[in-house]
Amino acid sequence: MPNANIEGHDCTLFFDYDCHLNGVLKQLTDAGKIEWLRLRMKMIFLDPINKIADRRGTVYPSLEHPAAGSPMTAMLMVTSLLLNGMEALGSFLTNSNNNNKRFYSFVNKYMSNWNVMVTTKQHGTKRLSEILWESYRNGLAHSFAILHAGIEDDQNNATHHFNNDVIQIDVWKLMADLQGAIDNMFADMQSNNGAKKMFMKRFNKVYTC
Repeated sequence: MPNANIEGHDCTLFFDYDCHLNGVLKQLTDAGKIEWLRLRMKMIFLDPINKIADRRGTVYPSLEHPAAGSPMTAMLMVTSLLLNGMEALGSFLTNSNNNNKRFYSFVNKYMSNWNVMVTTKQHGTKRLSEILWESYRNGLAHSFAILHAGIEDDQNNATHHFNNDVIQIDVWKLMADLQGAIDNMFADMQSNNGAKKMFMKRFNKVYTC
């Protein structure tokens, strides 16, 4: 069952099908491949995360306030996925193979409000993006823990605030800003030849048919 039609080709947006089974991916132009990845990210990454974290929906309340059984929360998982997604997006912006440089490349270019200087008792003075990488991304990826920091909703729609001198980021704000950043990134890929060339170099390395 096709999930999208790109340049007249029915696409599932699953790599194994569109590459190896129906061969559609190699028939797309560069612009078509950029659109394929945009729609694929929406299907497997953005839309599911938004559904999980939507406090007005049905999934979030069922996870955060289960009627019975063990307590649950999805927000640490959501945070980890968002940050790893930012790292993956950055791999299309730089030739570097360093994961942290890929992450910073994306934040620097498309999420500059998450790159401001902050001062905390636990981290000293550094960029918020560094804390996101070191304490949030690496902490969750390697130890299931946000290190010397946390997540809380911010009533003023700010990126972060402090609670008893501990930095707290607003994951819902991060999610909203990431959506806008992704839109801007894919628009750049379609309109900027230099950005498109960098993108296609990475795309063809990963999605080899």
